[in-house]
Amino acid sequence: NILFIIENKKEIKNKNIKVYVASLDELNNKYDLHGKINNIMTMYMFKLNNYTEKEINKFKELISKTYESKGTSVVENNINAIDEALEYLEAVNNSIFKIEEDPLKEKNITETMLCLDGNDLKVSDFLEHKDGTFEGGSAASDKRKISSKVPKWIKENCIQCNQCSFVCPHACIRPFSITDNELMMAGIDKVETIESMGEINKNFYISVSEANCTGCGLCINACPGKNQEKAIEFGEYSDRFDKISDRLYKNQENTTPFNKYTVKGIGFEKPYFEFSGACAGCGEAGYIKILTELYGKNMVIANATGCSSIYGGSLPLTPYKIPWMNSLFEDNAEFGFGIHMSYKTMREKIKKLMYKYKDEVSEEIKATFKEWIDNMEDDDLTFAVKEKLEKENIPDEIKELIDYIPSRKVWIIGGDGWAYDIGYGGLDHVLHSNENINIMVLDTEVYSNTGGQKSKSTRVGGVAEFASSGKFESKKDLFRIAMSIPNVYVASISMGANPMQTLKAMKEAYEHDGPSLIIAYSPCIEQGIYGGLTNSLEEQKMLVNVGYNILMRYNPEEDKLTVDSKEPDFDSYDAVFRRELRYKNLEFKNEEDYQALYDKNLNDAKNRYNYFKDLEAK
Repeated sequence: NILFIIENKKEIKNKNIKVYVASLDELNNKYDLHGKINNIMTMYMFKLNNYTEKEINKFKELISKTYESKGTSVVENNINAIDEALEYLEAVNNSIFKIEEDPLKEKNITETMLCLDGNDLKVSDFLEHKDGTFEGGSAASDKRKISSKVPKWIKENCIQCNQCSFVCPHACIRPFSITDNELMMAGIDKVETIESMGEINKNFYISVSEANCTGCGLCINACPGKNQEKAIEFGEYSDRFDKISDRLYKNQENTTPFNKYTVKGIGFEKPYFEFSGACAGCGEAGYIKILTELYGKNMVIANATGCSSIYGGSLPLTPYKIPWMNSLFEDNAEFGFGIHMSYKTMREKIKKLMYKYKDEVSEEIKATFKEWIDNMEDDDLTFAVKEKLEKENIPDEIKELIDYIPSRKVWIIGGDGWAYDIGYGGLDHVLHSNENINIMVLDTEVYSNTGGQKSKSTRVGGVAEFASSGKFESKKDLFRIAMSIPNVYVASISMGANPMQTLKAMKEAYEHDGPSLIIAYSPCIEQGIYGGLTNSLEEQKMLVNVGYNILMRYNPEEDKLTVDSKEPDFDSYDAVFRRELRYKNLEFKNEEDYQALYDKNLNDAKNRYNYFKDLEAK
């Protein structure tokens, strides 16, 4: 964490600037800040602008108020850090800086924004984007290098399980099964690889995009290693390994040699959601990455406003390489439903046109038309048909609609604030539509993006904004509601608790002919997990083991409910209230009602588990 502060960027070429540097690793570690430097940055801004001690004390009061719900130790650590922050700030000689224009870089709007020159853009510069469409995948060029320690692969300890890749929410670590020639092209020495899994002339290699890594440590925690030795460990940044990852990630169109609905198999699939700006270790982003690995080019995403839209579509750094759209917070379900219906209408129009022109085209094209009509929802075949027809002489009316020939499914994605609260009316409408559309709710049990307000997903006793003494109402049971709607597939998943159940639910939801709803439990910094999000995998397992979360799937085609969780250990339920600040602070905030709220939270969990277990048995 080396922080540079440049007072006057415009004058940097003339050296008419003041530059400061602060190495903050030691300070962050001393006060357990886990890389968060927002308050330290503010202190430096105060320093550069000559704020008075009185004004700085006002800032400390604001810190106390802001972090009060997170506990006294968090407040004290932040205040102590800003008190010592100036000791780590020093001015440097600006002659060490040299700025040169890269002649190979394309001059476009996003590149101008990345260079922080957005104010120089003219209205006319946006003519190519007047419909609001921008190119995707630009996040790969960011190279933030925000972590001083990055994962290093130790091949001798690797069992090739690919769990490290599965849990990485930022798509920074990926396995490859590649030939000797591909190794040479990527700049990899063969001695750095493992002979691949029974594949002739293939090599197994784990690559890390080190400059894009956030240092969350989930890959290390997930790694089982060999002989009690991890195959992934933290180490120093290497420019060579980062360039290797650039070559592999950009050029290698990986397809898995295994079943992609396994943890090992999905690791070889290329993600279409890479290097988002989500929090380090984000519990939401991992689900989205996995979805794009499974279905990639067959997806169209309608995203509710919230955390997922901020890290999903903040220009100029967009992580998506597939069609992605964002509308208002409250209407995402209707928005996605409209996309689905418009796409469906256009494909029906193509079908009618194919019947109209079937006798005016060659026999080969006529056969291709029939093949498409008979297999309109086949993912691979419809893409192949498009590629074939693009090269043929076909009627202009069909040619104009050729982008609608591939089969694509709309995924409506958003948080619990949208799905349980503000957008619930639209969600209910879509679930009752009986259309073949998919919905994923990233459930953090709180409004994460806007500062941690309670939602109808927040549980009894949870301390949040607008529930500073703990929430008194029970959590809305979206699973139970959706399950009562005809032909709705619904699943409750937690990828850290059971990866295979997560993959199975996604597969069943995708293949279900009708509305599907996946409720994905998502660890979040607002929950205050002990030790931070680096411990979120163990936290997810614990929450399922004690009965706080239930993993289950309901398939309406079979009218069958499957509870995938084992019998919970409710005697250990108090671990939830000890390991997460949203509950741990309840005793501090509302000692009088603490026991009653804890008992209600526990009883809600018991009653819910017993209800669904009884339903499964019927």
